Amino acid sequence: MTELEYEPAEQRGVRSVIRALNLLSATARGSRTLTELAGQAGVSLSTASRLLATLKMADFLEQDEAGQFVPGPELTALLYASDQWSGIRKLAREAATSLRDELNETVAFFVRAGNDRVCIESAESARLVRRVCHPGERGPVYLGAAGKALIAFGNAEHGYLGLPPGTDEFKTESGAVRTLADLRAECALIRERGMGYSGRESTEESWAVAAPVFRGDVLLGVLAVVVPMTRSDEQYIVTVQAALRRAAAAASR
Repeated sequence: MTELEYEPAEQRGVRSVIRALNLLSATARGSRTLTELAGQAGVSLSTASRLLATLKMADFLEQDEAGQFVPGPELTALLYASDQWSGIRKLAREAATSLRDELNETVAFFVRAGNDRVCIESAESARLVRRVCHPGERGPVYLGAAGKALIAFGNAEHGYLGLPPGTDEFKTESGAVRTLADLRAECALIRERGMGYSGRESTEESWAVAAPVFRGDVLLGVLAVVVPMTRSDEQYIVTVQAALRRAAAAASR
């Protein structure tokens, strides 16, 4: 008998549920093939095929004309019922994809959730060396270009900077020490320039630029390009900034 045959039925059931949820989570981030979903969920092709067939029968998944798995009516209803950003996801996804196609760098759309910056949509670079930023990724709003742009173009009043009460200093991922005064001054500069920049701040191996996307006077979020430090020469940064500025302006119309 195999090891799995000794496993209690209850544990096998829990394992199957976890695997099915992992498949649903991967599908919710965009259409995927059977092979891609199996790889992301860490299961064999036969297991993925069996679970996906069950999820299709329950209307949690469908297959498009290319045979890729996409959210079905039941999953879509759940996603939209619990997603406060459902109204801007299409805009965010299209803006990120268009800029990714222009630069072949990973592009993400961030919103603010409390004291965190949260990626709600992203388009990944096809380069061998790239910065990966999946939807759902979050971090302190006071670290990184995206977070600081959210502060700068949102509300930069005292108490809304995302730092714990009484905090006067904080560290970046590279170990650099920043102060509350530094953060305020940088946010003022970001508002003046219309764009945020960070290098080795939220992650030590990358730099990023971020620009706001508005509807009228309302800040929807920020569009950010995240790039490995291996591509950080000054002229390339200028090129990325120019493309980002155009893309954010187009998305704001």
